[in-house]
Amino acid sequence: MIALSRIAVAALTFAAVLAPAGPAAAAAKNTIPGSGTYLVGKDFNAGVYRSVGNDSCYWQRATNATGAMSSVIANDIGGGQRLVYVKPTDKVFKTSGCKTWTRVTAAAMSVKSKKTTIAGNGVYFAGSDFLPGTYRSTGNIDFCYWERARSADGASASTIANEFAKGQLLVTITPGGVFQSSGCRTWTRIA
Repeated sequence: MIALSRIAVAALTFAAVLAPAGPAAAAAKNTIPGSGTYLVGKDFNAGVYRSVGNDSCYWQRATNATGAMSSVIANDIGGGQRLVYVKPTDKVFKTSGCKTWTRVTAAAMSVKSKKTTIAGNGVYFAGSDFLPGTYRSTGNIDFCYWERARSADGASASTIANEFAKGQLLVTITPGGVFQSSGCRTWTRIA
């Protein structure tokens, strides 16, 4: 048995008190690279994410990394600003051809926008990205798709209303939720 001096014992005790009890808390992981397959809760934190300036951005929420259709919870593809709500219960998030995803804070979502136009391609928060109201898109020679949804989770159950048509389109967008537009001309608020 090795005898330790009182000074050595005191030094070891002091060092033990200063040492962390376990591994240091992981730093917040609030960005996701634009292409790749990532584990929710390990590679990044669950939450609402935004990717801007996209030409063609694909994302997928999944229950596992098998790639099987049965593992897909929801997915989406499109240009412009994209939004996705990755839930804590999701296991995998896949993304391809997107710009970096950045977590959207609650403070950013609570901002009241006064903007009265919406780009023809993208997914936007009604209220914080634009002023809710009735919007018109004119001159759509090709098909234009719009969708109002309760959430940015991409699930079909979240869809409130949608339309796929040519020509002039009108939609009344209420506060809260999400508005998606694809292949449309700019939307302008008329009421």
